[in-house]
Amino acid sequence: MRWLALACVVVAALFGATSPPPGFQLPEDVVPQKYRVELRIDPNKDAFEGTVLVALAIAKPTSTIWLNGRDLEIKSASLERYPDPYREARVRTVNNELIEVDAPTLLDGSWTLRLEYRGRLDDKAVLGAYRRKIDGEWYVYTTFTPIEARRAIPCFDDPRFKTSWQIFVTAPAGEKVFSNAAEIGGVPSPDGQTRFQFAETKLLPSELVAFAVGPFDVYEGKPAGHDTPIRVITPKGHAADGKAAAEATVAVLPRLEEYAGIPYPFGKLDHLALADGAFGAVENPGLITYLAREMLMVPGTETSPRIHTLRLLEAHEIGHQWFGDLVTQSSWADVWLSEGFATWISEKVMDQERLQGDGADRAHLSWMPARERIMRIDDSPRTRPVRVQPGDREGTKDIYNRFVYDKGAAVLLMLEGWLGEDKMRDGVRAYLNDHRFKNAATTDLAAELKLASGVDPSAVMHSFLDSTGLPRVSVQVECTPAPRLKIRQTGAAATPVCYRGDGLAKTCSVLDGPARDVDLPKGSACPAWIEPNAGGTGYYRTTWTAAQLAALPLVQLSPAERLMLVYDLAAQPTNRDAARASLTKLASDSEPEVAQAARDALPANGKPR
Repeated sequence: MRWLALACVVVAALFGATSPPPGFQLPEDVVPQKYRVELRIDPNKDAFEGTVLVALAIAKPTSTIWLNGRDLEIKSASLERYPDPYREARVRTVNNELIEVDAPTLLDGSWTLRLEYRGRLDDKAVLGAYRRKIDGEWYVYTTFTPIEARRAIPCFDDPRFKTSWQIFVTAPAGEKVFSNAAEIGGVPSPDGQTRFQFAETKLLPSELVAFAVGPFDVYEGKPAGHDTPIRVITPKGHAADGKAAAEATVAVLPRLEEYAGIPYPFGKLDHLALADGAFGAVENPGLITYLAREMLMVPGTETSPRIHTLRLLEAHEIGHQWFGDLVTQSSWADVWLSEGFATWISEKVMDQERLQGDGADRAHLSWMPARERIMRIDDSPRTRPVRVQPGDREGTKDIYNRFVYDKGAAVLLMLEGWLGEDKMRDGVRAYLNDHRFKNAATTDLAAELKLASGVDPSAVMHSFLDSTGLPRVSVQVECTPAPRLKIRQTGAAATPVCYRGDGLAKTCSVLDGPARDVDLPKGSACPAWIEPNAGGTGYYRTTWTAAQLAALPLVQLSPAERLMLVYDLAAQPTNRDAARASLTKLASDSEPEVAQAARDALPANGKPR
């Protein structure tokens, strides 16, 4: 029967029969190996011309190639395999998402697909390739994440397909052009155009490809980290407004390199100011884009809060150069490996800056309010899992849900508090090294953390990433016949509970059921008090009894633990008088974040909200 199936394929190809389109995700029997993209762009015009050559690896014989394209006019398609000449192919678009290329022969092994096409430069759009007029001048920008590269380049528009890209842009003389990699040549032509050539990129998914064309100005910053060249690209006449952004990179980049254990991996680092866009910033390697109002500062208007906010933003986007760019999620379900990591590592970097001279006990304090907001939503009907795989274009609109950022980061903080900071760092470094310029999944991270720590975090990660809701934990002390803790939980399959107390160092136990009794070390005295969320890193609510609150010495709790206590008491429906008494004390706390949160939890009548 095999010869019959093959004959049917040949006949279908020869007579131009079309195959049924794939679903939202492209199949993996045809995989891109490398792109060469030639673009002809004039920012003064509302359209551009393009040619893309895609080197393909074809796993099994086929006469049909599927790739993504949206709002593109495909002029021609052809295929070649050296030394054979190009072969013209039939091409059609399907549902304005897919491009079908039907070859005149069966294809297998290595082929190169060539497409000539025309695309739009909409002056109202914020996705794909688009243009804006600023002070009378036109500029072209790109925002391709999550699935909008297909608006500018016919491609395999999915994070699974990481390849190298070489970009060429022909633009009118006088225009500047930027892309992910360094420019390696600009050749003028007699017709008043200049052809810019860029170095071949590292392996990137399509969503991270970027380019910009226009009469830009450039602020040249000092090299940062391991001598990475830093530039800030601004609209004409605004180069000086990029000084603060360049200086922020000098402060942030070395800390990220130190934690990752890998120097910045993409050569040059440009920050590009957008007139507007779909996101506050996008982490394109070598050409990070930011809304101008978030990045640029007129000299003399810099303030400490603005500088801090800018550094936090840059820490997030530059953090992506390792988490999301160097190692890219295998599917959109695992986008938390990009956004959750960037949120977590940026706060970690900013803690290093905040805590200089203040002591490490204030760690995590500044971003706990964001975690508390997502915890409250997780404890409501508006909850959703962190990991969700979209099945259509509409589903991609929820890829960047706050759960991906904030709960994803909170899970990483919890893992760090449980496994230990050094073991967490070692596991993360191994994850980055073993998957550099590749894709990775949640299971890959879990495997690396297990090797580094000797503890398998898979059940905990599954419990908090694939399920919803906020666990509630209680810890009771029993003193006879020997000291032990009775730990109870509701709402999660596996929760790491880290506790400490009077004469009891920080210890962690994983509850993989509703209850666990833990014997204290032999000879231990019965602790007079217990802090059931040591360090405040656990993603759960603690239920407190009146007796526990009365015995709790607030001065012996860290600022993060006191702030977590405020949040727990504000959400606790029982023991309201005891909660009010503790919140009243915390409303005068020496840490402003703690005091303000406690005051917010106590309305005018003095009872917890």
